[in-house]
Amino acid sequence: MPKSKQIKINNLEMAYGSFVVMRDLNFIVEAGKVTVIMGGSGCGKSTLLRHMIGLHEPSKGSILYGDMNFTAASEKEQDEMKQRFGVLYQGGALWSSMTLEENISLPLQTYTKLKPEEIRDVVSLKLSLVGLSGFEEFLPGQLSGGMRKRAALARAIALDPDFLFLDEPSAGLDPVTSKRLDELILQLRDTLGATIVVVSHELASIFAIADHAIYLDAISKRMTAQGLPTKLKADVTDSGVREFLSRGSSSLTSTGRD
Repeated sequence: MPKSKQIKINNLEMAYGSFVVMRDLNFIVEAGKVTVIMGGSGCGKSTLLRHMIGLHEPSKGSILYGDMNFTAASEKEQDEMKQRFGVLYQGGALWSSMTLEENISLPLQTYTKLKPEEIRDVVSLKLSLVGLSGFEEFLPGQLSGGMRKRAALARAIALDPDFLFLDEPSAGLDPVTSKRLDELILQLRDTLGATIVVVSHELASIFAIADHAIYLDAISKRMTAQGLPTKLKADVTDSGVREFLSRGSSSLTSTGRD
């Protein structure tokens, strides 16, 4: 298994049969940084994330984790690699009939040899990291939307992943809750040292958390820009990127990230 936490996308093409979603994707996700995949609705943001975690196979190109070609790896090698992934799905995907402790325990029971009391300690630690200490016995339906997202994030980090993938983590949240979730993502980047890939169309979140961003253009079916969002907004010449990053108040960019 590769030791590097860098991800490299080489000449990637995503397609459903003859319908091409995106082509000629080339970019690097730097180790220990937050990279945001952004773009308008239907451009293939979540599809790209699903390719990166092995749920879909690219029609062309490759995805490398360090020096390992994940795309060309055997099923066994991919399964071993996936144990280094943590994934927060758009809807949270918590088991509604299970408590938070039971939800977060699942990957620990499946992939570790920890004893039950050790698993309980890890679950309590992960819940405390996301601000849900003491909520072990709650069912997902008893929580607010923001709390469910944080609980799902606790499950995603249960195995201390090297790579954390978050699909629209702020979707459906109010601005205050969304801001707290952004702060939590940055804390996890710093404490876990994980490489984080976030799919988002929320400008406030993009400007707040992205060390790097790529823009997918649905019309050209290509990546048309990449870089720090504040610099892209100021310098990019592509009208689609500029329009996307200029929506709403200019105060969104007042984060001091430059």
